Amino acid sequence: MAIAADIQQMFYSFYVHKEHRNYLRFFWYKDHDLSKPLVEYRMCVHVFGNSPSPAIATYGLRKSAENSEEDVKTFVNKDFYVDDALTSLPTVKEAVSLMKRTQADLHSDGLVLHKVVSNKEEVVLSFPPDQRAKGLKDLDLSVDFLPVQRSLGLRWDLNSDSFFFDVTEDCKPYTRRGVLSIVNSLF
Repeated sequence: MAIAADIQQMFYSFYVHKEHRNYLRFFWYKDHDLSKPLVEYRMCVHVFGNSPSPAIATYGLRKSAENSEEDVKTFVNKDFYVDDALTSLPTVKEAVSLMKRTQADLHSDGLVLHKVVSNKEEVVLSFPPDQRAKGLKDLDLSVDFLPVQRSLGLRWDLNSDSFFFDVTEDCKPYTRRGVLSIVNSLF
């Protein structure tokens, strides 16, 4: 059985050293008023889009699990792609245990593991609605199917436990640029 989760606003969880904040300067209008002059600001946390942010956040995530039990440490080190986790375990009990222990260990360092999703309803129901993935928060037990989820750029049909992707039918020229545009649009 598979289980996936996400770290809530992972990049924002890691502060930039004071001496490095000058490298993340930007200008914006004072008090968000376009009629006022521009003011210089500095980012205090890492942001999405900054080249080193994924590496820094991954390092911080792994440091957070450094003193965890061996299976939690392995899960964090091997089954995360930046802030997205995806793994497979043989039983519901093992899956729930691993996720809950990982949540607790990461929470002690201010990281929130949420958006839990699994192809087994029992796993999903082991977590409160605010920790479940979108579409699973208000799971209706009278319905015999689970909604399709997104995981690492793919769509995951929880009922058939299969991954698929949608391809847009945009007409692109048969050039290097056109082919790359289609291929890169999958994620």
